[in-house]
Amino acid sequence: MKKFISVLCAGVMCMSLAGCGGTEKPETFTRVEDTRTLSSEQYTALNTVGTDALGRVIEEADRAREGTRYVGIWYSLWEGQHTYMQSAIYDNQVLLSTEEGAAKLASPDDCEETRLNEFHFCSQPLYGYYNMRDPWVVARHVELLTAAGVDYLCFDTTNAIVYNEVAELVLNTLQTYQNQGFKVPKAMFYVNSNTGTTARKIYNAFYQTEKYDDIWFSPNGKPMICGITSDNRGASDQVLANPDYSDVFPDSIAERFDLRESQWPQGSIEHENALPWMSWKYPQSIHPNLKAISVSVAQHDPFQINFSAKGPTSSRGYDHTTKKISKDYGAGQNFESQWKTVFDYEAQGKTVENVLLTSWNEWMAIKTFNGNETVFCDVYNEEYSRDIEMMKSDLGDNFYLQMIRNIRKYKYEDAKHYKYQKMTIDLADETLAQWENVKAHYRDFAGDAMERNYKDAVNKGTYTDTSNRNDITDVKVVHNSTDLFVYVKTAKEITAYNGTDTNWMTLYLGNDSQDADFQTYQYIVGRSPKSDGTTSVEKSTGGFNWKNAGNAEYKLYGDVIVYKIPLSLLGVSADSCHLRLKVTDNVTHPDDIMDYYISGDCAPIGRLSYSYGY
Repeated sequence: MKKFISVLCAGVMCMSLAGCGGTEKPETFTRVEDTRTLSSEQYTALNTVGTDALGRVIEEADRAREGTRYVGIWYSLWEGQHTYMQSAIYDNQVLLSTEEGAAKLASPDDCEETRLNEFHFCSQPLYGYYNMRDPWVVARHVELLTAAGVDYLCFDTTNAIVYNEVAELVLNTLQTYQNQGFKVPKAMFYVNSNTGTTARKIYNAFYQTEKYDDIWFSPNGKPMICGITSDNRGASDQVLANPDYSDVFPDSIAERFDLRESQWPQGSIEHENALPWMSWKYPQSIHPNLKAISVSVAQHDPFQINFSAKGPTSSRGYDHTTKKISKDYGAGQNFESQWKTVFDYEAQGKTVENVLLTSWNEWMAIKTFNGNETVFCDVYNEEYSRDIEMMKSDLGDNFYLQMIRNIRKYKYEDAKHYKYQKMTIDLADETLAQWENVKAHYRDFAGDAMERNYKDAVNKGTYTDTSNRNDITDVKVVHNSTDLFVYVKTAKEITAYNGTDTNWMTLYLGNDSQDADFQTYQYIVGRSPKSDGTTSVEKSTGGFNWKNAGNAEYKLYGDVIVYKIPLSLLGVSADSCHLRLKVTDNVTHPDDIMDYYISGDCAPIGRLSYSYGY
């Protein structure tokens, strides 16, 4: 990596192109012409990067690898849909944090904090104990999973409940953002219990028309669906328990689908035509027809199926290669070793075409009593659970970014160093015509900056957020010999600066130096815009603490704001200009990186960045 040595340069002319940011080392590689033909959405996907809280890096990519490679994710629809079994918010992680709470959780006796035969959260999601009918939550899910490169959502309807209203909201949201040009995940259903009855309900609700045909996951031309067929042969737990199981997938509707077999981890066979959602074997098997494999965050212990039994494989920290549990389960050793199977198979020349991840947002399990003790089947607490979605705890976004890093490795080729496009932009040109030729064009969802106002999972409280203000949709970047130019477009006219905000249309920029930073960003631009067309450039002194580094220029044209920033202030030069960039507006708690997933608007979302000039 290029290193920069900090030099004192406040208010003086810098003697080198690296300027105030330090003295750079020359690049040790030769840049090549970029002959790719990419849409702005494709360019964005390949150049969205990040570094997680543990220092693990999501790098740029060049293009999709050869061959078929799909990544799906197990997606729950049930939060907030079982209020008859959820009198209040019960959080196991909170209860287990005290001896008194742990005793109440272990007891079959009902109390205010926990009740038998009711749903409990294993821990608190970042977006709260939400209801899956909340459009604010669903929009963020779609944005997050699109940014991650997920190809399809696998709707969990294995318990014979379809959740029609939630499924419709998700499908409509996918369609909305697909219509904006984004490669959003497609969708499919996975049925198991009462397969025939449930499949008919799903068909009647969603497949009798062509309304969602552009959203279904259809790699072979027909919408894929999983369920029990007459050829299951004990792959599903239902057939394993009842060899005379008869509620199989109906022949009358089978022609509409690319029908795949329901596979359970305890199945008596590994069905060749199955799409597995979990494996109790390690390494996991490839199911040959789809060349499909399961990759899960954690797994049931085959001998103690309840996650509350805390069997080794149920821990996020279990390493299948060493057979040990790490105390630092937040690093996701279990998930990482499951991904290792995929990469090991590829290294051996075996083909893996479909990876199904378990899971995104399960979050809940029912507290039951087996006659001896209370148990939770599929999730228990923060460690003994399998959700990838961000948590409101120190685990934060570790598993989300871990997922992106491994998807990037599986699906894409390593990035190349391309020659720079160099341009001088006239900020005074109100036609903005020059920007039409800029190649570094990043897209962000329009409409994701929405107000939140929806009931929680138990209909007792309401989640609200009115921080949405300027909805960022496009970012363009280019540079010349002395300056970096940044273009930011919003869905509507940008609100006027009120004279006091320090979170109005700000830019975060990071270079490859080891200088002090806030979440990999050494610089923040725009916290103090002035009426003379200049605004502040500040440098981090460590964390979210900033000192003045100079000034940039800006111009506001309705729904567009453009910036001109001296390269010398950013520690880069015209011939070595690799930067990370984030554009934000009205983030409520800017010193907390997790709030960049929640409030205002960010392009890109959360801890992710756009890479420029790799």
